[in-house]
Amino acid sequence: MNWKAYVSKFWKSILVRKANMVAVVIFVATYFSMLPGIKGLVGLALFLFAYSSIYYYNDLLDYDADKKRTYMPPDKLLYHGDASPRDYVHLLAWVPVLGVSATFLYSPLLGVVTALTILMNHLRTVVKNLFIRETLLAVVEFLNFEAFWVALYGSLIPGIAIPIFGAYAFAYALSHAVYKLRSKPLLQAIRTWWLWALAVAIFVNAAFSLPLVSESTLHAMAILVASVVYVLFVALAASRYLNKDLETGMQRIFRAHDVGLTLATLVFMAIGVAIVYAHIPTAPVPISAPEGVRIALSSIDRYQSQLLAYLL
Repeated sequence: MNWKAYVSKFWKSILVRKANMVAVVIFVATYFSMLPGIKGLVGLALFLFAYSSIYYYNDLLDYDADKKRTYMPPDKLLYHGDASPRDYVHLLAWVPVLGVSATFLYSPLLGVVTALTILMNHLRTVVKNLFIRETLLAVVEFLNFEAFWVALYGSLIPGIAIPIFGAYAFAYALSHAVYKLRSKPLLQAIRTWWLWALAVAIFVNAAFSLPLVSESTLHAMAILVASVVYVLFVALAASRYLNKDLETGMQRIFRAHDVGLTLATLVFMAIGVAIVYAHIPTAPVPISAPEGVRIALSSIDRYQSQLLAYLL
């Protein structure tokens, strides 16, 4: 095992991707004037340690297929020879056991969410149907948000905030599906019905996010700015490989993806935290969501309380 590459490539990749998700969690929590404490960093670290086991598992499963590709991201240590399958088997044997146990000691609720996240990921790997696989990927991404919220704030995501995380999770699943279908002709790919189903799921979750988003003009503008920053970086990278080979283009897009995520993270963190710390006055967006939607989302909190009472 090349431990330098393990830290500088494998864990750097995880932290870059998850930093954006943590920033989204912190930003959304500022809608409720909530800021995380130092203790939450421990919960985050324990969850990420346990969650890293899914990358060992996935990379071992994809190893033979990955070897046939001309490009893989630097964090694919098996592909680049920085780790051996034996190394990953050893990590896979110990990391999930130690990690999940540690999250349970930190918080039984975090332990349950962590175990469920890892279980859902393993379930996704044995499913053959692509639509179900990508849907389960969205579920795994949402559970990541749930784990971050639990680690930082000690409770489940409020019902009114669930759709905004759902929109993000399905958007990630859709982009992952497009990546998986990159070798297909564009016209054939966009005719894939379940890609449109994922797009509809994004739209529905975005529509149900209105009750939360409309409560603060500054928050809504931050969401818009961060989204535009990310899309522009990735779109610019994609446009520059139209006349190049596909794998070279994907390499460029991966790099732009990391830069875009980092910039979006900084935008989210700076604006959201500043609103709470500086008590910046804001006003609701002049678009109100249907009251029935708000009531339905608020009722989720009651069911979550009942579930917690049953589980814990």
